[in-house]
Amino acid sequence: MKRKNKFFRGTTHRVNQTQFDVCITKLANGVTVINEQIPYYNSFALGIGVKVGSRDDYFGKEGISHLLEHCVFRRTQNYESKQINELFEKFGSYSNAFTTKEYTAYYVRALNQNFEKVWNLLSEIVFQPKFDKRDIAKEKSIVKEEIRSYNEDPEEEIFDVTDKYLFQNSSLAHPIVGKIKTVNSISLEDISNFYQDFYQSNNVVVVYIGEMDDLELIDKISQKLENLPKSTKRVERVSSIIEHKTFNIKLKRQFLQSHISFAKTFPNLSIRERYLCAIANLLLGDCASSRLYKSLREKSALVYNVFSTFTSYSDTSAIYIYATTNPNKKEKTIGRIQKELELIHNVGFDENELLLAKEQLKSTTIMALENSSERMQSIIKSQLTFGRYESLYETIDIVDSITLDELNKFAKKHFAPDSWSSIIFEPK
Repeated sequence: MKRKNKFFRGTTHRVNQTQFDVCITKLANGVTVINEQIPYYNSFALGIGVKVGSRDDYFGKEGISHLLEHCVFRRTQNYESKQINELFEKFGSYSNAFTTKEYTAYYVRALNQNFEKVWNLLSEIVFQPKFDKRDIAKEKSIVKEEIRSYNEDPEEEIFDVTDKYLFQNSSLAHPIVGKIKTVNSISLEDISNFYQDFYQSNNVVVVYIGEMDDLELIDKISQKLENLPKSTKRVERVSSIIEHKTFNIKLKRQFLQSHISFAKTFPNLSIRERYLCAIANLLLGDCASSRLYKSLREKSALVYNVFSTFTSYSDTSAIYIYATTNPNKKEKTIGRIQKELELIHNVGFDENELLLAKEQLKSTTIMALENSSERMQSIIKSQLTFGRYESLYETIDIVDSITLDELNKFAKKHFAPDSWSSIIFEPK
């Protein structure tokens, strides 16, 4: 099948997989299209990712990337929000969007026979929005309610406060949703300028998972992107790698429990080091067999809720530990967390833990990626955060090859208790 417009003759390469065909095409205008063809699927997942997130927000207008994500659904060249919602449902599709610190994603799930209708509508939302002052005022009101709801959720708030200090000299520090003051300051002109600055062809990736072959997919996608010009402008980000002393901050809040956050950054990890960090995090507090869960909940009954989580950005990564407890048990809980970090740093993990972590990581990855929506979102993140397609089988090969010695060397280097920072919310 020939592409109808020379403008869209880009470069294509394939990724070798054992279960499905993967085609990565760079269109002439800079848009990247990734197709994972799975012939037996009766439905498809389709996503548009844009390389812009809250770390790219204008200074003093924090929350603008998230607000823009809301606003594009309000009005396009041909439709208003009510019509958009009705059309998606009429096509039997599920649509949604989200903003992260480094990218924004718009996506749908639908049956194969409705692809063109759904793609035409989604692409119009993202690439042909019509911004209106009244619409922006409504969405600002909605976002401010979202901010208030987060401020009443201690888990949400403590992670935002942790990031504020953890990335104190970087745009990663501010919340994705912004603050009420900064959202109030965003104007129609700000939204229009921000859209023009970042919603450029070189910042866009389109990801499809379904039964369509790449030539047919590219032909259909190209028809809607012919007016999206090639741009030489790229997202330039100031590195978040910052030198800062560890912090231990206690704050008063209107909560009944004490809320505890420990955190540590890991700048510029390689691909392999990211998986070492993911395994270490899983064994620290990301499963029921983890050190923190067994020590703080199962053994000592200090907490109901305790976990750790691992997050990666393009230039840094971080592990967060979170626990809630009775204020009378706060010091003992903090002491237990520090003790587990010390044991990991000084003694490390054992072979049984490594085997457990490998199987857990592989199974959760495989099972999540068998959901086409999860897979599509994972590809968007990998492409826009790390600039590369990460094969499922590459992931499994890396995990399988990790040795106990290198895991414990990683833990020895990074898990010293005094290298972690903490935020404590105490009841007023």
